[in-house]
Amino acid sequence: MAFDLTEYPPKTFSDKYQKYLAPHGLLLEPSQVLKNKKLGNSAEDTLRKAFKITVKKLKKMKSACANCNKTEGVREECGECRAVRYCSQECRVVRQEAHDLVCHHLKDELLDQVVECLPGPVPLGREVLRGRGGPVQDWHDWLFRHTVISDNIATAATIVSQWWPYTSLPHPGEAALRASLERIVTNVFSTVLTIGHSPFWFSTLTSDLQQARALHIHLLGADEPEVSAVESGLIQVASRVIGRPLVVTLVAPDLTNHPQTFSWSTTHPHQVTPSVSAVAYPGLYHDFWRDHIANNDHPSQVSRPDVALAIHPGVHTDEMLALWKPTLMLLAYERVPLVMTTYNQAEFQETLKKLEVLKPNIVYQELNPLRSLHAKQTPYEPDHVWAANSYIIAIDNSSAK
Repeated sequence: MAFDLTEYPPKTFSDKYQKYLAPHGLLLEPSQVLKNKKLGNSAEDTLRKAFKITVKKLKKMKSACANCNKTEGVREECGECRAVRYCSQECRVVRQEAHDLVCHHLKDELLDQVVECLPGPVPLGREVLRGRGGPVQDWHDWLFRHTVISDNIATAATIVSQWWPYTSLPHPGEAALRASLERIVTNVFSTVLTIGHSPFWFSTLTSDLQQARALHIHLLGADEPEVSAVESGLIQVASRVIGRPLVVTLVAPDLTNHPQTFSWSTTHPHQVTPSVSAVAYPGLYHDFWRDHIANNDHPSQVSRPDVALAIHPGVHTDEMLALWKPTLMLLAYERVPLVMTTYNQAEFQETLKKLEVLKPNIVYQELNPLRSLHAKQTPYEPDHVWAANSYIIAIDNSSAK
């Protein structure tokens, strides 16, 4: 085991001190926070101690040997990332080649984890809808041309810099703090932008995007990221990218863990905006298809999807492939284009191997240009990292035989 997953220290810190540090959802400067009498007379000492404890917990999460998982005598540390440790030079040598591939990611992660302790540093309001619409080429395009978030990040970096002395860590420089905040922001928008770009991977859908009707995207295996995108209203970013009204349909057994979606029915969709709505179905996709698409006489019949999207379906394992196989075969039979995302390259490559048995018509299999740049160490494997929506696999079922 690489580290204990029972607690994520930055979230614990942020949740505990949010009401003081960001009472209105936006991070305040230290001078403003310390005026709050509810923190007590020793507010500054309290916050410094809390940061110290959090940083100590972060280091403890990765205190075992990255090669043999030994916990005693682990004294050797990677001098570059300071995120992995070894019990001996022999263990370091065994891991060196694999670690070199992820060292810079782990160095960034360590900085990002400290920045994550601070709640609400970057305001993400209506400014995400002020720039030009249409497809987004990459994160530079999104941050600097589609929105004015880059200005907010620059301001946030200045405030985060004022908090840095409380961490008792060496200051990384404002440029590094801006880069960290950018990575964290990409994690916020990766899923909605991936949803919005799902039709663009298929030439067969390009001409349809010129039509005025609403586009229907089915989100298969939907869970927290997709539910949050709808609840927060961020899903309207996907509509802005497509340039069309949008109906997203969330289908997954795990939606039973999100009771707020029970009212997003096929007959009474959740209206996010006048042009964006959401439907939810807490069950298996082939059951949803039978009851609400194939059944012409059903009072709650819904439109066929223009494209289906599975965020991290996990079909790189035999167990998950078996669970997904009926849905994959249904989409192929019904000629519905499908997009999948994976967390990292290893999962991506294994997914392609597992899909070979179905002989899919894959038209795109590459890094997602709008993947989250907020990479994290993979649990139980110190020399692997993961990030949301890292790779795209687009299957054009419209030409399936």
